[in-house]
Amino acid sequence: MTVADNSGMDPPRPLTLLVLSGDMEKGLAACNLALSALAGGRRVTFFFSFWGLNFIRRPGARAKGHLLAGCLGLMNRDNAERQKLGRFHLFGAGRWALLRLMGRYDLLPMREGLSTAHQMGARLLACSNTLQLMGLEKGDLIPEVDDVAGAMTFLDTAGEGIVVTLS
Repeated sequence: MTVADNSGMDPPRPLTLLVLSGDMEKGLAACNLALSALAGGRRVTFFFSFWGLNFIRRPGARAKGHLLAGCLGLMNRDNAERQKLGRFHLFGAGRWALLRLMGRYDLLPMREGLSTAHQMGARLLACSNTLQLMGLEKGDLIPEVDDVAGAMTFLDTAGEGIVVTLS
């Protein structure tokens, strides 16, 4: 039996995940794709913007600055550990049922999925413009967030490989 020489093969294309939605199922899909890509040797970058920032927002983080950011912060109190389902939320019963099923099948909740992906080498980036709009700062985000970056960073990263948008 001979072993094929793969040294001439191109490395797998990197994966960039643009997370725009704060819906729990979309975040779980992003983590699943990221963990699979990382296991397959791909580089992975998450870029969180708009409501997707809630996945990386620390519990208790409060909007700072102008009145409108504060009002937006009052209406938008989700964080990395308290996401709602986009469909079938059913006043929390749907989320509870999904988390229970995930536990039965040893699937990681969103927060643990992000932490695991980061430990495996994924980069987590927060959109600088959206942070500013929402009156948040890097200190309001979970520790796994590598950087706050703008649209050019996203475009540079996305231009290298595969882009998946979860909105």
